[in-house]
Parts: sequence; C-alpha cells; structure tokens
Amino acid sequence: MSGDGHARRLLTFLTDFGLAWGPVGTCHAVAASIAPEVRVVDLSHGIPPFDLRAGAWVLASALPFTPVAVHVAVVDPGVGTSRLPLAVHVARGDLLIGPDNGLLIPAAERLGGIREVREITNSALMRQPVSPTFHGRDIFVPVGAHLAASQPFEEVGRVVESGQLRSPPWKRPDYAEHRVEGEVALLDNFGNVRTNIEVQRWPIERNRILRLNTPSNSVDLPTASTFGEVATRDLIVFDDSSGYVCIAMNQGSAGEALGLQSGMALGLERI
Repeated sequence: MSGDGHARRLLTFLTDFGLAWGPVGTCHAVAASIAPEVRVVDLSHGIPPFDLRAGAWVLASALPFTPVAVHVAVVDPGVGTSRLPLAVHVARGDLLIGPDNGLLIPAAERLGGIREVREITNSALMRQPVSPTFHGRDIFVPVGAHLAASQPFEEVGRVVESGQLRSPPWKRPDYAEHRVEGEVALLDNFGNVRTNIEVQRWPIERNRILRLNTPSNSVDLPTASTFGEVATRDLIVFDDSSGYVCIAMNQGSAGEALGLQSGMALGLERI
C-alpha cells in the first residue's frame, strides 16, 4: 500500500469455529497454499458461536501485544448476506480483515484508529468458487494471506467511508472522573467478568474501594493487583493485563456470585 508496501509475513487468526470439525485446519491449508512463507498465529477459535461481543473483546485484547501484522477475524452470523467483507488499515500499520458487523472496530481503535477501509471485491484474491457460507476459507483468509505476502492494499477493492461501518458490538463506556458505566464483554472460563472499560481511560488504583452497580444490586469491592492479595472466594477489581477492567473472585466465579452475564450493564464508582 502507499508508503507501507512491505510484507508483514505474519497473519493472526481468530474465529468462533471451534476445533472439532476441521474449518480451522482447512483455513490454515488455504493460507499455506497462497503464502507458505507467512506464519499463521491462532489467537483463538473458542469464541462462543455468533458472539460478536466476545470476539471483539478478545481481538482488541490481543492485538496490542502482537507485532504489526495482518489479522483475520471471523465471527460472522451474517455470512453470505449483504454485510460487507472488509479490509481495514489502522494507524499502527496493521491490516484487519473480517466482516462489517462491528467485530473489528474495538481492535482498530486500540491500534491507533482507522486510516482507510476497503470493501473486499477483487475476486482474484479469493479462493474460487466462493461458498456463500464459508467466507473465512474463501475470502478472508485468502485475502489476508495475499496481503501478508505483500499484495498492495489498494488492490483489495473500493474505498469505504469509515463512518459507514457498523458500530462496535457493545455500548461505548461512559467515562467520568469518579464513575464509569460499561458492559460485561464476556465471562471467561474461570468466571472472571471481563468488561469493556479501558484501564487507560479509567485507571484502577491499588488498595481502594470501588462500588460496583449491577442490574440487581450494589456491592463495595476492593481493588488489587493480583488474586493472592485477598482471601479465597473474595471478590476484587483489577487491571486484567489486557488493558480492560476485570472483576474476579479468588478461586471462584465472580460472574456466578454477582449474577452477571455477557452484555449486562454495570457501573463502578470511586468511594
């Protein structure tokens, strides 16, 4: 692409495909057939099916820790419909490839914001014939592999105005000095409550008390830097190392204890 035509040589891959029945391996094989010199790193294929919120959170959490690369993300309930297939160039230099359903937006913002967006229309970069139900294999991974191997970004397709893109799959947090309102982005397999509240925007100070407001109750919780600072089964609020605020229980499920689920609103207050 203009001023940025070097090959990235790395392609990251995130989906809700799971590992039980073959699509991830098939996509790897397609990438290898196009660009065998490009390394593919699997970020996750355990996103809950159709869960755009969880996919967006995991992608945005992971990408700041990768080198500049091409990132393919496929959580795509609207596959085969009028939703656009996109390639997004961000300020850090990365290229994000995936559907226009909000999945890519939080990651793009965490990588400095969007520079340019293109609709993927160049059939020469796709695997043919294109299945209407498997764009990961036939559109997103092939285009990602070509771009990682040095294909110019301009050849992907027509420019799309970034203001026309679908919004993130969550309500943006409302930040103020002494309070913040956000959402539960996901509950991980430990039961930790991963929020969409960014620590950079609302820092967590150690050894403080925060009031957590949920749809069902309010509870005062200590802040900490690690689980071992509190007793077993105690709840804490902390910076979860991904750059988002997390609520956890030491050796227990915070989600279960607090009655929280993905998508629920929550608020924090400094007291």
